Amino acid sequence: MTRKKISIITPCYNEEGNVEACYQATRQVMEADLPQYDYEHIFADNASSDRTFALLRGLASQDKHV
Repeated sequence: MTRKKISIITPCYNEEGNVEACYQATRQVMEADLPQYDYEHIFADNASSDRTFALLRGLASQDKHV
C-alpha cells in the first residue's frame, strides 16, 4: 500500500537565519509524530537577496524531502 503524502509549503524571503531551523523542526515532527506519512517540504523562495537560496539548495541536495 502506498503511504499518503503531506506537502508542506514554506514561503521564504531573506530567511537565511531561519530556513535551517524551519527545516529541522519540520523534519523532527514528521519523523517523530507522523512516521506513517511520506512528505515533501517545498520552500518557495521569493528572490531573496541573501543566502537563503544557497542554503535551500544545500538542504535539497542532502534530503529528498526538500
